[in-house]
Amino acid sequence: KATVSVLYWKINQGEMKMQLFDFTKRNLAANADEIKKEVRSIVEEYSGRLDVIRKRGEGFDGTFGALAAADAEASFRSITCVLPSLTSGDQEARKASAEAKQELTLMWSSAYSCPTLYKALQAYKENCVQDALDEQDVRLMDVTLGKFRHSGAHLPTAAREAFLVYNTVASQVGTQFEMNINEDVTTVEFAPSELDGVPASFIAALPKTPSGNVAASIKEPVRLPIMQQAHSSETRRKMQHATQTACGATNGPLLDKILEARHQAAVAAGYENHAEYMLRTRTAGDLKTATAFCHEMLEKMQKKLKEEKEVLEKANGGKPVETWDVAYLVEKVKKESGIDTEALKKYFPLKQTLNRILDMYADLLGLVINEDPALPKWCDDVLTYTIRDLDSGDHLGSLYLDLFPRDGKFGHQMMLPLAPTFTGCRPACCYMGNLSKPEGDEEALLRITEVTTMFHELGHVMHCLCTQSKYSILSWAWPMVPWPGGVEQDFLEVPSSMFEQWALEEEVITQLSGEVDGKKIDLETVKKLNEKKHELDIVALYAKYYAMAVADLRMHSVAKASSQAIYRDTMKELINVTLQEDAHPAASWYHPVFGYDAGYYGYGWAEVYAQDLFVDFKQKGLFDKETGRKLRRTILAPCATKSAPTMLHDFLGREPSQEPYCIDLGIAG
Repeated sequence: KATVSVLYWKINQGEMKMQLFDFTKRNLAANADEIKKEVRSIVEEYSGRLDVIRKRGEGFDGTFGALAAADAEASFRSITCVLPSLTSGDQEARKASAEAKQELTLMWSSAYSCPTLYKALQAYKENCVQDALDEQDVRLMDVTLGKFRHSGAHLPTAAREAFLVYNTVASQVGTQFEMNINEDVTTVEFAPSELDGVPASFIAALPKTPSGNVAASIKEPVRLPIMQQAHSSETRRKMQHATQTACGATNGPLLDKILEARHQAAVAAGYENHAEYMLRTRTAGDLKTATAFCHEMLEKMQKKLKEEKEVLEKANGGKPVETWDVAYLVEKVKKESGIDTEALKKYFPLKQTLNRILDMYADLLGLVINEDPALPKWCDDVLTYTIRDLDSGDHLGSLYLDLFPRDGKFGHQMMLPLAPTFTGCRPACCYMGNLSKPEGDEEALLRITEVTTMFHELGHVMHCLCTQSKYSILSWAWPMVPWPGGVEQDFLEVPSSMFEQWALEEEVITQLSGEVDGKKIDLETVKKLNEKKHELDIVALYAKYYAMAVADLRMHSVAKASSQAIYRDTMKELINVTLQEDAHPAASWYHPVFGYDAGYYGYGWAEVYAQDLFVDFKQKGLFDKETGRKLRRTILAPCATKSAPTMLHDFLGREPSQEPYCIDLGIAG
């Protein structure tokens, strides 16, 4: 039997040719003209290969194998077109890249909604002898046909065409939504006196205005220190207001248009709403289950939420606590308990902390991670690494780190796949961060929250780079890239959330922290960081998160949504939070538009699984190599070649439990 298990096959004029894919040859800093040329070439070649399948596709290699090969090469080439929209300093390149991403998204949605292709693939599967195929081949067939059905290929012509039109509208408007956030450069002008309490070095590093004041960006590395440390409540209110109204006028109407188009598409596909349509592909299964999970967690948190609110009121001198006061008061309480997060930064210089985290991952998972300056990059600040298997020396993939904010750059934290995994190609990915920049000539220092974020995002990196898949559609991906692939969305965060648990463990902090004046961080502080890792987290983080998750589900389960009203009403109903006048936080919220639509609950859902996995490491040792290799073998390496429930059972040997998660948050019982 001819197979694609040794090398990928490229169909070219009816002949089969072997082809290896070298990511180091990709253009990662393309200009607008290069982007437009490359996307035309990708679309033309992909379309031609699908025509071959339609006309004379036979056997596994001529049907599923040929489609997988076409997907793989198009995915591999796509990053030249997609990356500049998130990283380029050239506005024209960003615009061309955003348009190219939209064109590629349309290319794949058209392919996977094609009834002719679907029928050809379905016919082969119904008549094939599955014993002649391996486990990944069978999984490829199931996932591929599932994607065709999810894309409407099985629908009657009128319904399918309506489904495609509405989805195209949602995708096109979503591209503009994303661009508006990336291009936003909102700042708040403050007199230095308004920033009393914020370190002088931080203030000195802010851009100056003509009036002699400073301009504070609303991006997290600037916003968070002001919200945590500025003594003036009015200063904090102004910063919060600017953040919650950013992009409101432009993106508010766009988000409502996206929600309406998604609803119409879901109805055309035979679903009650978009949430039900999306949840059919996730482990939660349906809207009722996802919503009940969020409400269950909120109910479990009520007692602790009340207690934490009382702590903040006491810290505020008995006065009512406004939402813009929470971060400041949390920081104040932590300082009084002996944890000064600003003072602790000096123990976590960026490069040293980064290298030590990578060393921990390498030792645990059996990897060799070396910096590799020779890899192509799009910005001088980008760090590049090569990852190999410790035992075999085999090349596993390439890692890029783009860590600091820039105008026009993606404004959140994420792991972006740059190349998928498939036979003949090793993956590449980028941790795209927005960490605190160095102040003056000093090295960048990390806050504890940023150290935790780094563990999380590098957890995604390990998942991506450890993947062993013959087919790109079964490798690590999420909808920030246009190509098909990835695990179930509410499983996506499981490995990264589990690795995040390492960050505040005592032995990890001890190994991670550097020396200041010849002294490491004292053991008493290390112990407090671990014991109080969730101090005031319910009021500061988790209650709001679950309310936002419900708001996301609600926005995607009605025919005509006012995202601003739903968000505002949900916050008030579930956690008694009143937003500032004209606030529209959802207008600058990436998640519901890109990949987490009716899926924001997935972070909490995944964290439940993650805590259960982490129990094994707590019992056997955080750095137990046997457990680390088991994690790599059963969770990381399979990626989407197995279902999420199968992988969880392979690691745990049982069904997962909520109990470790609830115990960790202090809400058990």
